[in-house]
Amino acid sequence: MPDKKPQVISEVHSDETLQVAFIDNLGIAKRTDGMHYVRLMTSVPEGHKEQYRMMVPDQNLKRMLDVLCRHCDYFPVREKQKAKRKPKKSRPKTKASRKARAR
Repeated sequence: MPDKKPQVISEVHSDETLQVAFIDNLGIAKRTDGMHYVRLMTSVPEGHKEQYRMMVPDQNLKRMLDVLCRHCDYFPVREKQKAKRKPKKSRPKTKASRKARAR
């Protein structure tokens, strides 16, 4: 079976009727089916006004974020997770240990 080559889109067809919106907030919720619910919002005195909402597949969102990061020359670094302390093992209480503590 031959490998499928990714489809290359050569040009973008603009829709001149679309309005341009100022966006200053981004909200993303990950779903269990590999899709992401993306919301683009604008801050207004009353709160956040939702401008657009989209459903984006996982791989497409990663590619979009990569394009945004390269465009802004911003490459975030994942912070090291703090090591979790292991809980102390509790010893079973025996008659001998109770006597030793009582002394």
